[in-house]
Amino acid sequence: MSAQSLDSAAHPLVIIGSGFASFCLAAHLLETHALKPTDITIIGPPPFGYGAAYSCTHGDYRLNVRAQIMRIFADQPDDFLSWAATEIEDSEAHNPQGAFYRRSDFARYLSHLSKRIKGFDKLNFINSHVASLGRQEKGWQLNLASGDSLIAHQLVLATGNPVPRWPCDIPAGLSAEKVVEIPWSGKWLECVDIRDKVVFVGGGLTAMDGIYSLAKKGHMGRIEIVMPFPVLPPKQTDWKIETPVRWPDDISSASQFLKFFSNTLGSRNWTDPAWQSRFEALRIDLNSAWQGLDDTAKKQLLRHMGHWWQLARFRSAPQNFDAAQAMINKGQLHLIKGRVSGLKEQGSKLIVRLQDGGELAADKVVNCTGPAGCPLIANLLEAEIIAPDISQRGARIAPDYKVLDSLKKPYDNLHALGAMTANSLGDVIGAGTIAKQAEKLAAILAPLFR
Repeated sequence: MSAQSLDSAAHPLVIIGSGFASFCLAAHLLETHALKPTDITIIGPPPFGYGAAYSCTHGDYRLNVRAQIMRIFADQPDDFLSWAATEIEDSEAHNPQGAFYRRSDFARYLSHLSKRIKGFDKLNFINSHVASLGRQEKGWQLNLASGDSLIAHQLVLATGNPVPRWPCDIPAGLSAEKVVEIPWSGKWLECVDIRDKVVFVGGGLTAMDGIYSLAKKGHMGRIEIVMPFPVLPPKQTDWKIETPVRWPDDISSASQFLKFFSNTLGSRNWTDPAWQSRFEALRIDLNSAWQGLDDTAKKQLLRHMGHWWQLARFRSAPQNFDAAQAMINKGQLHLIKGRVSGLKEQGSKLIVRLQDGGELAADKVVNCTGPAGCPLIANLLEAEIIAPDISQRGARIAPDYKVLDSLKKPYDNLHALGAMTANSLGDVIGAGTIAKQAEKLAAILAPLFR
């Protein structure tokens, strides 16, 4: 990709973020709409497209969905699967539930696409991050961490998932080898002794990645996971793609939403392939029902089913689940109900303090609580440039991906894409849903450049 000079001329389209969402948007603009690549400027670190999800270098970190549903273009549903058949040697990927390849291998596929799609090598790329931005007569002024600035006519926020932060205060000076704040790369596993006692804070997919990797190394030490609800994500089955469930048009309350959802699911056995098939059929058109709710109803739903939804939605790769279950069966892995209130060092050990007053001793503590807040969005909210979503920490976004100003009016030249849109638009986290979002946003933006 070409380096972009920061001159006084306004850039036609700037995408803030260089992860998967940004990659998908650029791919659709170039492949589907033949946009001029030099009109597109990407701001963020290389390699383009990898983001937090696919920049994992550790060979044990796997996709949590089967290869058959990993796609960038709706009209090329088997492209990744066909590429993988000749380019990936990974016998452990294959299960009765499907092929669950390494995340690093999907990153290689993205690099393959960037070479195959005409114009990718001519995109403008700025290896920096945006410290602040503000409205200008010509569009948006972006002030970079490097001290440079530029003007964008059209701007897309695709900042992805911000890196995790500890959910509690921890003493300064603790070794990064002992307290792992950002575990996504998997490098922390190189510093774990086979007999170390490891405590995971949070029990989602990141913790499952760590457990699988420790199992592969033959880890012998005790492992504990501290979580508000001591339930691990269910195992992916060989669920089938069904006809989308049509949601009623008159759902206006959290109770109506929950009633329709639970009645349609029927069984509560989320390990059943039929249950997972119905769940996925419900997800396809769920966002229209979510967007029809007011803020009060959305908040009620998040309180009642937010944690459960994360587990049901982000199910575990079979390899990870089987490794965790084997450790539970032999008494090595323990699920601890609670929340962490602090950490301290005591001799050669770490002490994990729980909110109920309990304490856990550990050799390694790994933060798996998920993404933190985005500093750029926080600055925009504080400056009252954008309206807050129901969390008060994110941007409020319209169904056509336009970001709303402080008066809840849509900007014509500011759009958002990817993880940050979830509270406003619904179930939009995950490769498949983000790729669909990118396809729709590309169709909205492309006519502006003709």
